[in-house]
Amino acid sequence: MLTVTELTITLPNNPGALARTSDMLRAADVNIEALSCTEGAMETLVHLVVSDAETAKIVLRPISDVQEKEIIAYQVHNKPGAIADLARRFAGAGINIKHIYATSLGKEAMCYVDVDDLEKAKKALK
Repeated sequence: MLTVTELTITLPNNPGALARTSDMLRAADVNIEALSCTEGAMETLVHLVVSDAETAKIVLRPISDVQEKEIIAYQVHNKPGAIADLARRFAGAGINIKHIYATSLGKEAMCYVDVDDLEKAKKALK
């Protein structure tokens, strides 16, 4: 279990917005490690975990307000029920999941979880 910095930005909901943003990060040698986009009527909410949050904030500020927070990064086995087990641990500890996204490769998956009580969540995962 780790805590990682998640950046949240808002992009226009139109073709090329994510491509331009990703190109800006690439030009600054910032790798996108995890990404979640949620469509709105006129805008897209983008959650990012990147290799260099400080550089990414500088790069992204001209195009969006950049919000920053610490979230949980937790590795699970890539199998049916893994997310349910993780969610149950948080629920049992009275922790609310604000949002969650995951990436997987092979037998493992990394879950990125924003919770209402980070310290309590860390204890629940020990």
